[in-house]
Amino acid sequence: MALATRERILEAAGGTLSRNPNASLDQIAVDARVGRATVFRHFESRAGLLKALASRAIDETDRATRLAAADARTATDALRLITRAVVGAGESFRFLNSAAELYDEPEIVEAYQRQMSELADLVEATRREGFIRPGLPTAWVVASIDGLIWAACRAVGDGELGVVQAQDLVWETIADGLSTEGAGEDRHAE
Repeated sequence: MALATRERILEAAGGTLSRNPNASLDQIAVDARVGRATVFRHFESRAGLLKALASRAIDETDRATRLAAADARTATDALRLITRAVVGAGESFRFLNSAAELYDEPEIVEAYQRQMSELADLVEATRREGFIRPGLPTAWVVASIDGLIWAACRAVGDGELGVVQAQDLVWETIADGLSTEGAGEDRHAE
């Protein structure tokens, strides 16, 4: 029962904080349908709740990327499937966009850096397959993909795009802007 309550609080907190980054623990308790004391029994403070929520989001993102990559036949296919999976899981981590205090948490920073390093390795593998343009710095490609995912998740959360539409747009933007296939066209000449 305690685990179910903890998960309910985390679930409510993610949604509440995505809508209102300044939401109080009282509001999170209301949205989780528990008392404020129950929130404090599970999380000693707002900072503790945020850290637990961030750890949960990292775990969910890692799980989604592993599952997506398992079905890939090539690195390029893995990149496509992983970006779709991460955009699909975006609701679990969208609150992080406004939780700047977590950027000082060593465990969170280390996990994010690991994820970006794994993405860099995947980008390099797609480059070896001939998908990513050779002249683009890996750091730029990684930052671009990360930014596209954040933008897609924000647009989905704000109701501007559906999940599938956002997934498609992220991949189309990667393919059109970063790949060897999209490099030869001059889109500004007309």
